[in-house]
Amino acid sequence: MVRVRLYGWIAEELGWRERSLDFEGTLGDLIAALNADLMELVFKGRVMVAVNHSLERDLGRAVSGDDIIALLPTFSGG
Repeated sequence: MVRVRLYGWIAEELGWRERSLDFEGTLGDLIAALNADLMELVFKGRVMVAVNHSLERDLGRAVSGDDIIALLPTFSGG
């Protein structure tokens, strides 16, 4: 099962922080299935995606099995 972890305002918006999902497909398909609006935010650079603790830009990457997917708000300094 794929584990999906959400952080910051993304978790607040969707109302959960972690779920295990029976999913096989691409990273883009997974994000779109979670929330279609997230895809646009990924493209705009407001949401970063990590697979197995490494940032991933290729939304065509296959995910399945024991993959851990994290959706993170972009970082900003101050």
